[in-house]
Amino acid sequence: KAQQKLGISMPSRVENIVRNPESESLLIGEPTGEFQDVILFFGIIDILQDYDISKKLEHAYKSMQYDPNSISAVDPKQYCKRFRDFIFRAFAEDVQ
Repeated sequence: KAQQKLGISMPSRVENIVRNPESESLLIGEPTGEFQDVILFFGIIDILQDYDISKKLEHAYKSMQYDPNSISAVDPKQYCKRFRDFIFRAFAEDVQ
């Protein structure tokens, strides 16, 4: 068996789910037994970044020029919500 390095050309699969409309979580559902091949890209660089005074000043400065919700330097709680929303949209089921 050929050796694989973590994160480099690793085959990935996800199992389809059926969402429960009564559930509070939009990401939890019942497995269907159907699988799809996927390619995942994740970065951890932002996890290593402190939201200190320099980031707060960056946010304040950029907020005067752009929409405060669209810039990268945002409060960690807002960043977390934005990231979760992005992941949910990225893995949302296509409805036709």
